[in-house]
Amino acid sequence: MKYVFPSRKLFIISGLAVADLCSLVTMIWISICMNPLFYFSDLPFDSTDILYLTGSTPHVLFVKIATFITAFITFERCLCIAVPLKVKTIITPGRTKTIIIFIYITIPVLIIPFILGHRFEWVFDFTRNATILRSTYTADREMLEAISFLTLGVFGTTFSFVFVICCTIVLIVKLNSKTKWRQATAAKSDRAAEGVGVKDQKVVKMVTFIAVIFIVCAVPPTLLFFYMAIDPSFRFFGVYKNLYLIIWTSSFLTETVNSSVNIFVYLKMSSKYRAVFMKTFWNKEEK
Repeated sequence: MKYVFPSRKLFIISGLAVADLCSLVTMIWISICMNPLFYFSDLPFDSTDILYLTGSTPHVLFVKIATFITAFITFERCLCIAVPLKVKTIITPGRTKTIIIFIYITIPVLIIPFILGHRFEWVFDFTRNATILRSTYTADREMLEAISFLTLGVFGTTFSFVFVICCTIVLIVKLNSKTKWRQATAAKSDRAAEGVGVKDQKVVKMVTFIAVIFIVCAVPPTLLFFYMAIDPSFRFFGVYKNLYLIIWTSSFLTETVNSSVNIFVYLKMSSKYRAVFMKTFWNKEEK
């Protein structure tokens, strides 16, 4: 049997997959730049320095895009349970495509002030006795960074964070309510109530698990953005550079986990996703 995803779900899944993939690719570049074999080699640039703009910034950008798409996915699932007969008219394929494109355009716009505060320049390095490419910053860097940290890092992330929690709570409450109603209806009829609502319970478990992963992984970077917005010294070029790198490395780890584990969760807990995956990549029909 061949499964075909609705076009609106195709737009959502494609948008999230691209964002997760790009965040993981930038994470690979960050790992390469931090490798001693790489940054101790005779390169015309300081790899640990330029990764701030070439690795960390794009990584955060795509993570935020994935975050807002995750919030939209949770909202779409919530509508599927709350108003199942109207969801197709509320969230049409055209509106879904517009929302995904809007997210991909808006997030980079919000990060522009941060980028304007930094630049690449050729600087003479006395330790190497050579001119190398390094990342420098402008005089108004702190103000420009604060704008991006507040709009995207604090307000944007907090909004998506709270939005996912609220939609997940509504989704679980609605699903449990419908499951109890179906069980009560089945008990009054001649049919056995056994097995009624089992599919809904699986959906609740899967959605809750994905939401918990997202919430746990989103807490560290959200708190860090809060602190960076109020403490200008806590920066890559600041006084606490080593502490900054250690804490952000841990944050990157949680974000990488969030971008990597969803496929395994869906394979384990979604029979339709598993069937499509097996048919697409292994050309097998799931039994």
